[in-house]
Amino acid sequence: MEHIVSVGMDVETLKQLDNLRRAHPNVPSRVEVIRRLIWAAHSKITPTDAAE
Repeated sequence: MEHIVSVGMDVETLKQLDNLRRAHPNVPSRVEVIRRLIWAAHSKITPTDAAE
């Protein structure tokens, strides 16, 4: 299930997202950049971290 979340970003953050997208041409959109960053961060959470 997917949910739509509005996230306000300043111009600098949008430029960073676009730079990441250009650096990884197989990532089609800003949304996908954010999604992959979230999943990468999520995969680094240990069960101990999650319990806090």
